[in-house]
Amino acid sequence: MQPLAERLKQLSPEELVQLTSGANFWQSAALPNHQIPSFRMSDGPNGLRYQAGEGDALGINDSVISTCFPTASAVACTWDPELVTKMGQAIGLEARSLNVDMVLGPGINIKRNPLCGRNFEYFSEDPYLAGMIGAAWIKGVQSEGAAACLKHFAGNNQENDRLLSDSLIDATALHENYLEAFRIAVQTAQPEGVMCSYNKINGTYSSDNAYLLTDVLRHQWGFKGAVVTDWGALNDKVASINAGGDLEMPSSHNMFDQEALAALKDGQLKSAALLRAAENVVRIAEKHRPEFKGDRQDLLSQNGQLAQTIEENAAVLLKNDDQILPIDPAKKILVVGQMAAETRYQGAGSSHINPPVQTSILQGLTNAKIAYDYQQGYAFSDENSGQLTNAAVQAVKNAETVVIVVGLPESAESEGFDRQTMQLPANQNALIERLAAVNPNLIVLLVAGAPVELPWRSKVRGLLNLYLGGQLVGDAAAHLLTGQVNPSGKLAESYPIAYQDVPSADIYDKNPRSAAYAESVYVGYRYYDKANQPVAFPFGFGLSYTTFKLSGLKISQHQIQAGQSIEVAVTLENTGKRDGAEVVAVYVGNSPKRPLKPLKELKGFKKVYLKAGQSKLVTIDLPAQAFSEWDEQQQTWQLPAVDKFVTVNLGSDQEALSTPVNVAGQALSTKDVPEWYVTPIEKPNLNDFTEMSGLKIQPPMTIQPGQYTRLSTPRELSAHSMIIRKIASVLKNSQSKGISDPNSPEAKFMDAIIMDTPLIRLAQQSDGKLSLGMVDRLVALANRHYLKLIWGQH
Repeated sequence: MQPLAERLKQLSPEELVQLTSGANFWQSAALPNHQIPSFRMSDGPNGLRYQAGEGDALGINDSVISTCFPTASAVACTWDPELVTKMGQAIGLEARSLNVDMVLGPGINIKRNPLCGRNFEYFSEDPYLAGMIGAAWIKGVQSEGAAACLKHFAGNNQENDRLLSDSLIDATALHENYLEAFRIAVQTAQPEGVMCSYNKINGTYSSDNAYLLTDVLRHQWGFKGAVVTDWGALNDKVASINAGGDLEMPSSHNMFDQEALAALKDGQLKSAALLRAAENVVRIAEKHRPEFKGDRQDLLSQNGQLAQTIEENAAVLLKNDDQILPIDPAKKILVVGQMAAETRYQGAGSSHINPPVQTSILQGLTNAKIAYDYQQGYAFSDENSGQLTNAAVQAVKNAETVVIVVGLPESAESEGFDRQTMQLPANQNALIERLAAVNPNLIVLLVAGAPVELPWRSKVRGLLNLYLGGQLVGDAAAHLLTGQVNPSGKLAESYPIAYQDVPSADIYDKNPRSAAYAESVYVGYRYYDKANQPVAFPFGFGLSYTTFKLSGLKISQHQIQAGQSIEVAVTLENTGKRDGAEVVAVYVGNSPKRPLKPLKELKGFKKVYLKAGQSKLVTIDLPAQAFSEWDEQQQTWQLPAVDKFVTVNLGSDQEALSTPVNVAGQALSTKDVPEWYVTPIEKPNLNDFTEMSGLKIQPPMTIQPGQYTRLSTPRELSAHSMIIRKIASVLKNSQSKGISDPNSPEAKFMDAIIMDTPLIRLAQQSDGKLSLGMVDRLVALANRHYLKLIWGQH
């Protein structure tokens, strides 16, 4: 067979353009006359969401039964790339068992703010941890013959107005925080696909962004795969292909193909770019992928056990006063909380999985033969829950050990919208306060995909964070409570005391279409450390039922230059009476007076399993990249001529061992920046941000008739048009047939997806029901351009 590049030159322009457009909701286009097949995609960050019937992005339509693993926010707390690789392999095998060629995941966007509605689907606030866990996931999936599609590239850190938002990020924060996880994952694991995000980055849509898709992704990082748009994220097909985009998804019924062909004819669309895009798509479609020959039911059973193991390694023990945990399995306990009986185990939106089985916490206790009494304590649908709370208080008075299960309801966190508060439901907080007043022996199990405020944390003795633990979270919880499993999870994100402690609290979601990342590099622990801001629980923290000691820090050399690496060696000892696992974390630190530089940054880690009394020498290599910094002028990473230091600590013990390192590099160009970016105390100032970054923030504006465009949303258009209000209502009703609860996350997502999606994006995903001509007529109607409506002028 001829080389692919030669075969593509024999295709017509129409066929080449067709290859860059999806054939339907989940598949690329095939050209049977040229023996070019299509390839099949499916959602899958924490399990495979395979839809054999009508596709959707909401998790509403039926999907085939698949294993539901813990969500990314839990998985990252394992700090265990080897275990995450096994998860990737399991998902890759399930993909091949359904003839899925590409799994859409993992998502490795940085957790800039705790209120991002999709944080449960992302790994960490730290780019190194997110990148290494993401790379492990990709390696696992691709080792079984399925392709991974890394997402969402880039700067996608909010859900509100995500299709119109503009992420304004200075160069240092962009490369050192928001692109770094992607760089690590691409260069470590080479995913076959990268998915570009909906939003703009510094004024240019991701799908049109040549700097990101070509200069950075392909030239700087050496990415060899295909760039796929998020579903409906294509802004301009010609600009996208020229910029480095390859495949528009889903099918827009070839809505933009004629524009592309006209642009190819007049030279606006570069023929070399079109050939590149077609070649990248066909290479994935033609790749030989192994046929699954096992038994799918056996696979689901094995993967279910793996999902439970991952959760058992992910759960984070945050508090264990007086060793109240583990509990004695022979003694009856009192369990309180509706979430014990109806335990959330996954998030909502495009990652919603249909598992073969799921266990609540009560079912897990029953399976483990632990005797318990149960009080509901509160109701999801009733903020008062007075009678339920009173009954729980009476029951708690005489209980020896009380396990309270609280967390966020499904309607609180989902793809499509951001959370409005970092608080738990008021009735849950009130319940804990009242129970703590009559019984000090309280153990709280926390079920949520992201951090919440914990105002009662000083009044309970035990606190175990389960996050969203997958289909067998109940069985995992029982094993952790009784000590059958020793907790070893470490937080992959900081837990602030209150939302106002978050550096972006005053600006996040206040102007979502011009989102200034005014805090720059100071996200998560990078801010809390340097601002000396106390937190409820720090990044990397997590207790154990045993104790560990770190000693004897040695490094192979105290100076580093290009091409070298430093070996860090420490002795870890399990000083307790139980076997357990601990994470040794290695940070590279900076002088506190350096602008736009955190006090320390994670650059290496290793999870180590030790028997009681055992000790082990742990070694971690730090390459020169660990000491490098982004040089915007040179558009590369450089070793700076500065003094840094290496710090090592344990998740269960924040005491650290440190030693200095001289970096023999170049004098990097510096400029004066406002003082906040040297010493970030309190909140950043938007004027200071503009001075530091040169990026201009656009004020929020109310669009009036005469200003509407294809990018206007039904919510904006309906403000001045009764007809469009009625059309939007019809659209919502037609798309909400599978939704019974108007307060469900699916209903809220549907409202956002219809009302806050630009008309042109709705048309792209309408399966041909909303044409470009109809879009233009609706815009003309809202603009009151009645002559255009009459004469059909667009």
